[in-house]
Amino acid sequence: MNRMKKHMLLGGMLLCAAAFTSCNEDFDNWASPQSNVPGADVAPYGITVAPGSQSNIVMDNATENSQIIAVSTKQKEVASIELRGMTINGVNLPYTYEKGAVSVNTQKLDSLVEISMLDRSATPHAVTVKTLWSAVLATGEAVPFESETEITLTPYSNTPKIDVNGYVLLGDFASGMWDKSNPVRMTQVEPGVYQALVTTKSEGDNWYKFYSGTPWAESADPDWGAVDGAAMGCEINGDGTSPNLLVWKDDPRFGKFETPVIKGAGDWLVTIDMNKLYFKYEPKETKYYVVGEPNGWSTDNKNCLFYAQGGNVYNYTTYWPNQWSLKIWDQDHFGDWAACWGGVNGSTEAKGTLVNSDAGAFGPSESGAWAILTINMGTKEYEWTIIEEPTTYQSISLIGGFNEWSGDVDLTQLEKAPHNWYVRYTLESDTELKFRANHNWDTKDWGSDGSGEINEEKYYVTPGGGNIKVPAGTYDFYLNDITGNWSIAWVAAE
Repeated sequence: MNRMKKHMLLGGMLLCAAAFTSCNEDFDNWASPQSNVPGADVAPYGITVAPGSQSNIVMDNATENSQIIAVSTKQKEVASIELRGMTINGVNLPYTYEKGAVSVNTQKLDSLVEISMLDRSATPHAVTVKTLWSAVLATGEAVPFESETEITLTPYSNTPKIDVNGYVLLGDFASGMWDKSNPVRMTQVEPGVYQALVTTKSEGDNWYKFYSGTPWAESADPDWGAVDGAAMGCEINGDGTSPNLLVWKDDPRFGKFETPVIKGAGDWLVTIDMNKLYFKYEPKETKYYVVGEPNGWSTDNKNCLFYAQGGNVYNYTTYWPNQWSLKIWDQDHFGDWAACWGGVNGSTEAKGTLVNSDAGAFGPSESGAWAILTINMGTKEYEWTIIEEPTTYQSISLIGGFNEWSGDVDLTQLEKAPHNWYVRYTLESDTELKFRANHNWDTKDWGSDGSGEINEEKYYVTPGGGNIKVPAGTYDFYLNDITGNWSIAWVAAE
């Protein structure tokens, strides 16, 4: 039926109208996630739930309300059917239910569909509507049941065309604060999709907008009239939601656009999809390595990887011998002394600023100390935390499905960075694993919080008590037995 699914629960005829009247017009929490209980088998009661008379909606000519679902039965033993709730992708949708017809506010339906699919393109969107019902029998018994009905919705066709000159960003970026003569140029990564790497300094809100590239193709420093005419943003001023729907001038849904924000300091990968008309920003985290006393000041030894904490914050914990203990290299500049990060040469300040111009070696606030070095590569700041001499373990090893949870694979403790352990190991198949101390479960073990799995791009998740999911491949395994932080970094084939 033209991509519309009719769910038959034993045939269908018209139902007595008055028995079907109900309403849900509480719009305050209409986007709240909902959960429904499983439904019973109501086939014996001859109930049919099917697409309604306006279940193929085109927003360019849509009415204020649309009848999207119809319900019916001919069984006399069914006194009435009550609609208990309706959701799209688990999100509650307000409705009006009368005389066997379920109607919704078309604008709200359009909004929910576009948000849930992250797609404002003027193409038909197939939408599965889940409904929760109660069939009230003549005996007074209420029988719950669920149904799924497929409808289609086509968003407004008045959308911006893809600019042949691409797109740029202006905003609160380190590369230029709203400097129209120095925009951040976005790179096309696939047809209609553009990305840019930006650095923000504020831990709060960093404001920005998207701009079509044509004004800059015509002038290196276009006037603000041309710039403003090329701008795009979001629905709500100061919205830091990511991903989010793109909004433009004379937008058919919103009328106007507002300015989004990136929340927090750091390096961010910003993406705009002009095919589906949405955008997002996400932390662009890289790997950072200690170069100094812990790795023997080697330009080859990458065994001292900083442990990522999220949000461009990293730490490394060990014994630091003096005020010239280290500098820092990122993964793209490892071995390049002109591109390393450091502080004031010989500094023992508890807090300081990282620089990568004339960067000096620095050390802990107490010479010859056990300490946690925390670096924030968003704000380019560091801090030392002095700790007591830690507990010593005899061994740290890997154990998991790859070795049938026996026959531990040992890591090696770094000679000049005690309590940091490392091994390179190849997993022949996808597996789950953990780190553990002293080859037993009674001492200490380290795992994942279950928030995700390791892959080629993601080398850490929040530590927890669960197994760590790792696909097949060769990896560098790192663990600090003081903090419990670990990293599993994929190694590219040579």
